[in-house]
Amino acid sequence: MSQKESDALVGLKQFCPDVHVYQRPSGRDWYWLVRGTISDPPGAAAKYWHEQAREVIRDAIAAYAPNLVEFHHLNTAAYRDAAGHLPTVLREHNVEHKVWERYAENAPSWVERTYAGWTAPRVRKYEARVASEFDRCIVVSEADRVHLKSVAPWARIEVIPSGVDTEYFFPSPQMEEEPWSITFIGSFEWKPKQQSLHTLLTQVFPRIKAKAPETKLYIVGKGVPEHLRRIAQGISGVFICGQVRDVRPYIAKSSLMIQYMESGGGIALKVLEAMAMRKAVLSNTLGCEGISVQHGRDIFLAESPEEFAASAATLLRDDGQRRRIAEEGHRRVFKKYSWHVIADCFQDCYRCVLEERANKGRGRGKARMQCAD
Repeated sequence: MSQKESDALVGLKQFCPDVHVYQRPSGRDWYWLVRGTISDPPGAAAKYWHEQAREVIRDAIAAYAPNLVEFHHLNTAAYRDAAGHLPTVLREHNVEHKVWERYAENAPSWVERTYAGWTAPRVRKYEARVASEFDRCIVVSEADRVHLKSVAPWARIEVIPSGVDTEYFFPSPQMEEEPWSITFIGSFEWKPKQQSLHTLLTQVFPRIKAKAPETKLYIVGKGVPEHLRRIAQGISGVFICGQVRDVRPYIAKSSLMIQYMESGGGIALKVLEAMAMRKAVLSNTLGCEGISVQHGRDIFLAESPEEFAASAATLLRDDGQRRRIAEEGHRRVFKKYSWHVIADCFQDCYRCVLEERANKGRGRGKARMQCAD
């Protein structure tokens, strides 16, 4: 177990009296990925399927007798049967088949494009089937609801966006902003994030430097592969910070936060975290998909590498515009994406699922209310 995982376990135990952990075997991910090309669960979900993990889940359910069981990510949907007849919710942080389809179009090598192209329809078929097995599927954006509904029309789908802890991510006025500084944050172990970083380094940032030579780019997050590190080392003003224990100082000192994505899905928590800290964000449309924002009001949007570079240079020069966007973004996060707002949405959803089950148990057939769709 990594130090980050150990820290997360300590944090969970502050809220849960008991936390059961199954440590999946490491070192054979390649085997499971290959197996996922011909059997279910498909794709990356294959490496998360272990019979022993199902027993851990089943034993925990038997011991604690919950009213409802929630599964996170499509990777855990294969364990649905461990919950027996209990109401179940599938929390889809991404609609996985869209992630695979987008990666098949944008992967950097023909090998990856071929693998993703083969896997995407298998994930789509699997996701369509399992989504209808849950009492509710919760997605993070209206776009994801449309994507999932198109392949699983009988699934009960509800949109509850991801949120941000506004008591942890808050403005830090005592930290001075570094002029002409840009920060890009993410987990670069994820292939779509690697692809986005590759484009940022090779096509976007060189254009920014041409327009604003004093600009610096800080890349924060674990998993930057060696070939991208080599590219970064050859570009003046690029700094690979790697994994850090606390991203807040890096956000606080930045003049501009950027979110550039070419594939992937779900909702970008890094955008919400930056907005919560009252930082101006420059993103492309995919990078802020699922977040209810408006260009020029609470975020700045640009699409092509040339447009993105021109917008970055403009915002870095215009302190007033950056401050206005940052202030509006901060208000937007508090109104719609803070954890206390999101928690109320989940509570309402769970209550609705339980009432539907109770009504069916009384022989009333249809639920008294419609909470999804």
